[in-house]
Amino acid sequence: MYLYTWLSSLLLSHIYGGERAEYVTFQLGRHSYVNKGPVAFGILPSNAVDSLGDTIGGIGSAVTVKRGSWFVTSNGSFAGTFITHPDSGPHGNLKDGYQTRQHEIDFVLNPYEGSKNLDYSEALKTLTLSYQRTQAERSGPQWDTTPTSSDPALPLVSSADPRLTLDTESIVEDVDGTYWLGDEYGPHVYHFNSSGHRIGVIQPPRAYVPLNSAGDIEFVSDANPVTGRMEGQGFEGLTMDHETRVLYAMLQSALVQDGGADKDGKESDTTSRHTRIIAYGVGGESPELKGEWVVPLPRSASKGKTRASSEILFCGDGTFLSLSRDGDGEGGNGEKSSYKQIDLFSVNGATNIAGSKYDDPSHPVAPGGKLVDDVVPAEYTSFVDMIDKKSLKKLGLHNGSPDDETLIASRWEGLAIAPVCDAENQDDYFVFAIADNNFSTTDGIIGGVPYNQGLDVDSQFLR
Repeated sequence: MYLYTWLSSLLLSHIYGGERAEYVTFQLGRHSYVNKGPVAFGILPSNAVDSLGDTIGGIGSAVTVKRGSWFVTSNGSFAGTFITHPDSGPHGNLKDGYQTRQHEIDFVLNPYEGSKNLDYSEALKTLTLSYQRTQAERSGPQWDTTPTSSDPALPLVSSADPRLTLDTESIVEDVDGTYWLGDEYGPHVYHFNSSGHRIGVIQPPRAYVPLNSAGDIEFVSDANPVTGRMEGQGFEGLTMDHETRVLYAMLQSALVQDGGADKDGKESDTTSRHTRIIAYGVGGESPELKGEWVVPLPRSASKGKTRASSEILFCGDGTFLSLSRDGDGEGGNGEKSSYKQIDLFSVNGATNIAGSKYDDPSHPVAPGGKLVDDVVPAEYTSFVDMIDKKSLKKLGLHNGSPDDETLIASRWEGLAIAPVCDAENQDDYFVFAIADNNFSTTDGIIGGVPYNQGLDVDSQFLR
């Protein structure tokens, strides 16, 4: 398999056939993977507004290429539609009740494979984006998402305000036109129909659910539970094998009891590498647990800090792409980024712990961050370095000072994939990466109320 990578705010990578001396081949299991580098970059301005009258932001949190939209144009370009889903809004407080919504953004891709470095304005011509529409998501005649009696325990704003509090971080379009949304708050996987109405929900095993000291479910967004998902570290990744209709959801990092937190309940970024990926068959009347595996996330070389996963993509035969990054870059903690990668992992040969004692929070699979002896983790390998200096320069971008519009974005959180449509190289794909700008703009508006976050960060797309 061959990949072209990134885009800027939308990062697109091309995985495709053919060999050149500068291409590096990576072997994982029975397959080889080749990264052929970045070929396009595009942006959506930080002050863009949707059809509901609100600022478009956070769209890198969840993205997919709309099924049936991808095609090759008469002049050899590629075109399609991105389905994007923002997270919890500009204020970062789930109880503010930001309206869950879905955007459609058309795009035209003109892959650049020349040897000359482009300047920023030239690079923007390689991927042009055009906002089309927004759809609010509901579960009833009102725009609230009031649970039904058949639902499991769900996170609500309050007992007096029974709206679901969603922090959507991933999206999959199913073969029937419905959508699955990965939520990092529950964590849950929500099912919506094409009209934006919620029609189902998957709650993972009890080991994943936030529990307090009494063993009761307690949804909190400003503290860590006693066991279960870490604060803001739920189902960041979601992908599907469309042939078998198996849905895969992955936690951003380890559960509390698996090393996500220390003995005092505080986040521990040096023991949180053993995350979990869980699989559900969704082709029947109700979701069926199919598998669950431990994935060892990468760690920094200097301090051993976990590089949490922001998104995953199914590649076939038990193999996945995983997007991990630090918090530096445009709109981030600092200007100089030290880690932004799209890596590979395979669950082939890993221990399937689905339905085992490890789905009980009293039996951690990695107590204190140390994996138990009877569990074999997934195989993980490095693949695409998104901050490679030569690759950035090719598209008029840079890493580090100065902090301007050509600085690589900090929060890369979305991946999407589309075929190259080459009859002679049918295993060739474009991989898009998209950054979450965190609704950062000096000219924002939500619900008719203006806001100013003190800086403008465009939504970057890379291919």
